[in-house]
Amino acid sequence: MKKVYHHIRRASHKRHFWWIIIPSLVLVTALYSLFFLNNPEEPKSNPTAPKETMLIVPENATMQQVADSLKQQGIIRSEITFRTAAKMIRAGHNLHGGTFQIHRGLNNLQLLQDLIGDKYQIIFQLSIPEGFRMKDVAEAAEASLAISKYEFIQAASDTAYLHWLRLPNEAKTAEGFLYPDTYKWLYPLNGRTLVQALTTRFHQMVPDTLLAQAASRGLTPYQVVVVASIVEGETKNDTEKYLVAGVYENRYHIGMKLQADPTVQYGLQLDRAITHSDIMKPTPYNTYLKYGLPPGPINNPNFESIHAAVYPKESNYLFFVAKRDRSHTHFFSETYAGHLQNIRKEEHNIASGGRER
Repeated sequence: MKKVYHHIRRASHKRHFWWIIIPSLVLVTALYSLFFLNNPEEPKSNPTAPKETMLIVPENATMQQVADSLKQQGIIRSEITFRTAAKMIRAGHNLHGGTFQIHRGLNNLQLLQDLIGDKYQIIFQLSIPEGFRMKDVAEAAEASLAISKYEFIQAASDTAYLHWLRLPNEAKTAEGFLYPDTYKWLYPLNGRTLVQALTTRFHQMVPDTLLAQAASRGLTPYQVVVVASIVEGETKNDTEKYLVAGVYENRYHIGMKLQADPTVQYGLQLDRAITHSDIMKPTPYNTYLKYGLPPGPINNPNFESIHAAVYPKESNYLFFVAKRDRSHTHFFSETYAGHLQNIRKEEHNIASGGRER
């Protein structure tokens, strides 16, 4: 009987022990988790500190590297608590590279949620329409990416850098090779890296083998881009680009001046239709006064314009004049007399002060 009593007492003590230990462990774990996940970070007592900061997380960065960056920027007080919190929620498995807008005063859990999500990830985006000039790209980069337009122009005019980027030796600037497209980046850029990104896209979209196809017609790859930029400046209609390229092909081979309005606009840096007085102003790009191609591209053409410059449509057309019916197309003619008739069809355009080709 005594043995039974002692056995029951020992069992009672064990049950009592576990009833105390288990809740205690749960409580300690909960408090531990609460401390590491919600440990307040940088004190909010400094009113002069910016409320937000930008954090760059390199691709394949470790949580240790992230903690170091946060500590250096004064976002967290303890790297240990931050890394411990990251381990507790297995944040390292979901960490990805990018640039993040970090708000000060967040706890560990909030910081980690921002870093493993995309709510506060910054996407750097730049859209370049077909026919943008280099100066337009520079202004867009300044507005969208906060890259100084002067820094961009300097990088895009560094001939040693351009040749390293595999641009033709004739290229004095990156004009013509800043491929029109919409670009997105996860990291901030500078002028040189932006030039590299745009010219790299050009090489991706326009193979060297395509540019070499015009060699049989006496055009170098660089001259193909020059012709394509003129075509781009004349029409946005992809189908018509081949006819326009054919007109310039015909003029070029009979020794006629190209008489391309966009070249005059580029030489004078005009953003309006040219007038007769503009034609009389000499610039290296004025194809009304000079024979042959201008010294370089006058904008940044898309693939269709380049393809049209390589494979112009054969015709006997030497002239074309824009229609003003919102079709973005042209009247084409083989003779100057026919050209004058087409101009009369569009007399209201002449009255507006704009010139036609």
